[in-house]
Amino acid sequence: MQDKKTVQDDQKNTKRDKKAKIISIQDAMCTLIETKGYENVTIRDIAEAGGVSIGLIYKYFPGGKFDILKEISYRYTDELLMTNKSENIDFNDFPGYIRNVIKNMQQYTKDNISLSKALIIATLLGGEIVEEIKNLDFKNEYYKAVSEFFCSFNGVEIGDKDPLEVLMDWGIAVKGIIQCDLIYSLSLIKSEESLTDLMVDISLKIWGYRQTS
Repeated sequence: MQDKKTVQDDQKNTKRDKKAKIISIQDAMCTLIETKGYENVTIRDIAEAGGVSIGLIYKYFPGGKFDILKEISYRYTDELLMTNKSENIDFNDFPGYIRNVIKNMQQYTKDNISLSKALIIATLLGGEIVEEIKNLDFKNEYYKAVSEFFCSFNGVEIGDKDPLEVLMDWGIAVKGIIQCDLIYSLSLIKSEESLTDLMVDISLKIWGYRQTS
């Protein structure tokens, strides 16, 4: 019989192995999107590039490559929203926080143009992500915590609204503008800074921000 420490070590190794394989699948997807374009990538391509079986991909991502793409977009959420650096955040300066978050999102989109375009294409082809947003059932606990994080800023007043719904409304509005900029180059019409200002103003209205003394 294995002792308790051996069992715990085995469980940790299994988790590490699973995480490594998931990252391998996601990294393979990113590389293939760059070289072939999202619509031309197959699950077989991902399996070969990631060094895993097709069955394992569907085990971790039942929805296929659309699921993989979504998880890739979620990977950097903490970094973009800075929720993992809360000790460096001034909770008395919600406008400053929102501006930094939006700039992070704009920069991420620039640095990952192929991935951002792939997400747009996948959404247009499938529409599953729209249904998820409507149902508010994807990664619910995580995003509930994020919405409560936003509400912890002084001056944020959403009244009786559900924080999670407000977070989704905000995400749709800001990502929509960023994606439109990616497609139509809105920054050629407005300067990038004025586009950021627009998104900050919209964000403050969505979150019911009122400046406190």
